[in-house]
Amino acid sequence: MNRPVSSRRLSGKRVVVLGAGRSGLAAARLLAAAGADLFASDLRPAEELAGALAELDRLGVACETGGHSLRGFPAPDFAVASPGVPASAPVIRALSERGAPVFSEIELASWFCEAEIVAVTGSNAKTTVARWIEHVLREAGRDAVACGNVGYPFSDMVRERPRAQVAVVEISSYQLELIDSFRPHVSVLTNISPDHLDRHGDLDSYARAKARIWLNQREHDWAVLPADDELVASISAGIRPRTAQFSLDRCPAPGAGLSGDTIRLAVAGEAEHVTDAGALPLPGRHNVANALCAALACRLLGVPLADIRRGLASFAGVPHRLELVADNGRVWLNDSKATNVDSLRVALASVPGPIVLIAGGRDKGAPYDPLRALVNEKVARLLLIGEGAARLRDELGDLTPAEIVGTLDAAIERAHAIAQPGDTVLLSPGCASFDQFADFEQRGDRYRERVRALVRDDDNNHPSHIRGGFSD
Repeated sequence: MNRPVSSRRLSGKRVVVLGAGRSGLAAARLLAAAGADLFASDLRPAEELAGALAELDRLGVACETGGHSLRGFPAPDFAVASPGVPASAPVIRALSERGAPVFSEIELASWFCEAEIVAVTGSNAKTTVARWIEHVLREAGRDAVACGNVGYPFSDMVRERPRAQVAVVEISSYQLELIDSFRPHVSVLTNISPDHLDRHGDLDSYARAKARIWLNQREHDWAVLPADDELVASISAGIRPRTAQFSLDRCPAPGAGLSGDTIRLAVAGEAEHVTDAGALPLPGRHNVANALCAALACRLLGVPLADIRRGLASFAGVPHRLELVADNGRVWLNDSKATNVDSLRVALASVPGPIVLIAGGRDKGAPYDPLRALVNEKVARLLLIGEGAARLRDELGDLTPAEIVGTLDAAIERAHAIAQPGDTVLLSPGCASFDQFADFEQRGDRYRERVRALVRDDDNNHPSHIRGGFSD
């Protein structure tokens, strides 16, 4: 399909924005600047939307709250849905029946984007890989901007940084469900493991949503894929873009991989030495895979090896990914971005025991069985929070002492009371945050704030105990 309207022909178009969260407000700002006639709609009550309603009022946008009736805006030309609004939602079906197509905020922003697009999706490591690509590109002198699910909406980026050279867009399966013409020059699929099954229903449907990242790529575009993954191989068979793979066990061609402890790239001709895996600044075998993703994507964009080598070595990571919050003889780690079972598994594999694990939140429906061996080996105590606490206790509580403590604050207080010298207190929830927090960032920020306050109270004379900023 062609775009429903070019970015230069939005003036006067009647557009509904579904959801008044971060991406919905960004879409509203972009559409308002383009002269569209807007109406916003959110399921939440007005008292939960004070800031959003003030922003929409400033833009001159009316907003209904408490449901999606659209009674005040009966004949839109199209709609833009926030990621929290599923493609199966009744309002989307109703709009489609009226002949009004519904797009994601990512799709909308792409209509305005003049920069080369690198799109990053996957179950885990999306933000780390997107930020690492951005960092390497900047080391190479390119004006690159990471946006999308990294916390900077794509719609804000194209409005505020119209002359950027490269947009590195992190994209979720939710956003990919509602694309139409969105097309990256380089797409990156980091991995696929069970996630969002509460929304997609099963792993196959989830994988097919991820596969939409290749929908509009052409023969001269690139798709970066994990090698030796049967599910990825099945959904990527016959895709239009050229493919390059990455592997921790070999060096595919074209692709990136390990030869012993050496990271190598084989994009045009013989495999080239990049750096030793031991020289990477982030710990864990999963971060070697992340480095391979980033290096390969940047090489496909023509970045010289010297710049890739420098960018791999100088990347400091991002918050909420095994972020070191404090060390007072007990190491406190913030891995709030671990919102699914596989990312929790990676955290447990990367952190030495004994571990006091804080887990739980809104359960996504995936089994916790893949965690059992690591919990049995490393976890000294399970402190469980949120809606998913009982299920975590039922599936893992036979392996180690497990306590349902309810809230994150209560878990931090309990961990502070029981953690022994040499222990690691790890917040790695394995669940979504939405039962108690607006997002994983708010959850991680709260953990960081409370832990540092407790450590300061323990020993105000030793501020060197408090270290922060390093992350996975």
